Amino acid sequence: MQPEKKISFDSISTLVTPIRLILGWQFFSAFLRRVINDPEKLDPNSPAYMGHAFNHFLPHALFIKPMIEFLITHVHLLYIFLFTFTIIEGLVGIGLILGLLTRLSSLGATLLSLGILLGSGWLGSTCVDEWQIGIAGIGCGLVVMCFGGGLFSIDYLLLKNRTSKILRLLTSGPFDLNSVQIRNIALIFSIIAVFITLFTYQALHNGLYGKLYNLSKVPKIEILSANLYGNGALKMILYRVDGPDTYGAFVRQIIVSNDSGNIVETFDPNETNVDKSKIKNFYFNKIEPNKYSLVVPLGAKAEIDLLPTQNIKLEKGKYKIELIDVSGLKWEKDININ
Repeated sequence: MQPEKKISFDSISTLVTPIRLILGWQFFSAFLRRVINDPEKLDPNSPAYMGHAFNHFLPHALFIKPMIEFLITHVHLLYIFLFTFTIIEGLVGIGLILGLLTRLSSLGATLLSLGILLGSGWLGSTCVDEWQIGIAGIGCGLVVMCFGGGLFSIDYLLLKNRTSKILRLLTSGPFDLNSVQIRNIALIFSIIAVFITLFTYQALHNGLYGKLYNLSKVPKIEILSANLYGNGALKMILYRVDGPDTYGAFVRQIIVSNDSGNIVETFDPNETNVDKSKIKNFYFNKIEPNKYSLVVPLGAKAEIDLLPTQNIKLEKGKYKIELIDVSGLKWEKDININ
């Protein structure tokens, strides 16, 4: 029998190089897009500004919703956060591609991926795109964190003869662990990865049991409150919670009907008959009228005052408010005039 060949840890960890390089490029390319390829993504005055996308995350973000809401209501802090996030993505990407401080970089990739998953994991109009990106980044980050940079890394070239445990925790190289400890670490990381995957799949898409849904496919506007006055004036708070993040809902008509189903008033909201000063937006994404309708981007929330379209007097009683989108979708709410 031939003696068993012993393979060094560095040789085994080199097999992870493709994962390290792809994960690194995923984050470094995000940095390049915002800084070089499309710098408008970091321009607060541009329609392409990342702040709009960040606001899109808000309606169904998991756990980090209060942080997102705080930032999109404090635009200067939002800019600092997005700029810092971009720099961190760039550093993590460079670290992984070069194999420099590989374990620290992969920890950063894992945490960034977790943030992406919790914030935007519910988005993806044709597929669960952001959820897949998030869980793949977490899984790959944990694997690279275990193995380090391998033979094709700066860590190996510069630090291969160092014995400091702290350096190994931050860079690459074998841990001083026995087989039982390695097995336990693998088990813990596997449980963490699987739990996050299954929990978020159910929480964001109902994918384990119940009816699978995709909240990013069809626009939905919630009428959080509505006040109808006797002279026909209408005050509403609207919040767009579902649908694609690439375009808004377009409310072309608002109908008020009485308890008998008879239409008592009709609003055709557009830039000629909606006073922008009567729209109070709460978040970074703004509800605004255009030439044909009221545009409601994903994540936008606003209080809107509509003046009477004619000289009417409404009696006390039950009424219904109905918003009609250009696509034919309708959202309604029952209200009373007391």
